[in-house]
Amino acid sequence: MAPTVLYAACLLGAVALYVLLRPGPRVIKGVGAVIGIGALGWVLAASAAAFGTPERGAAFPFYVAFTLIAVVAAVRMITHSRPVYSALYFVLVILSSAGLFLLLEAEFMAFALIIVYAGAILITYLFVIMLAQQAPQPGQEAYEAEYDLVPREPAAAAVVGFVLLALLSDVVINGTAELPPPPTVQQVRAESWERLRQLPDRLAVAAKREIPELTGVDADGLVVENGDAYAPVYTAGTDQPQMVLLPDAAMPENIEQVGLALITVFPVSLELAGVILLMAMFGAVVLARRVIAMADEEKRRAGAPIPGGGG
Repeated sequence: MAPTVLYAACLLGAVALYVLLRPGPRVIKGVGAVIGIGALGWVLAASAAAFGTPERGAAFPFYVAFTLIAVVAAVRMITHSRPVYSALYFVLVILSSAGLFLLLEAEFMAFALIIVYAGAILITYLFVIMLAQQAPQPGQEAYEAEYDLVPREPAAAAVVGFVLLALLSDVVINGTAELPPPPTVQQVRAESWERLRQLPDRLAVAAKREIPELTGVDADGLVVENGDAYAPVYTAGTDQPQMVLLPDAAMPENIEQVGLALITVFPVSLELAGVILLMAMFGAVVLARRVIAMADEEKRRAGAPIPGGGG
């Protein structure tokens, strides 16, 4: 697809999103939804070329389904007037995005996205939403603030979002000459085998499948040649190691390589992320307890009984 057509589709999508964000008649919003669906169809048609191989072609229906769910849920998330429903649509965005990660064989990213965002972050959002929607005085009904009903700067948000979408889609669909060439298959295999040196237990299990009488394996002596790996193993009654060709099943899987990188390369970032999430949870609990304490104090002043207050 030509870049001008892609940019035109993104421009139509920005216009449609702006129409949906602004308050107006349902007829105009329906026209905006139709324009947005048409623009999304153009982008999906351009992405279909990326699924040319038989293996990827089998996953194309799932790609379309997850993409449609993610886009529609994202639009409803930012256009719905009820923040609680927006949070539920946010869950749909997270689940569909996790499905797209699974199609890319990025299992760790898929489950981390669900655990972090659909779990910890969403719970924090719900705490904030419930606190913001409380009634100002006891006995009054909760009301929705103006910033929950009328979006702020919808034009700027739509333009910035779809400019970013246009640039990323152009790079994905048409490519660029400024990025370094992707590594070859042999280079990827060689890097995976090198990581196996840091997983001696997995190396021993893989070598045990090839030689049942295995007594030991030397992880430091692993040899990688032309994308294949040979491990020196020891058997009972022999002092000299025997080089054994390891099967491809012995290669570390994606999740194992990510976990190894988190522990060996990014340990500080991993610990900081855990501390930040823990502080976010504590902050939500403190805010909730403070509001409950203020409500109890107001009831005492009004002379109303407090549940569990002893009178």
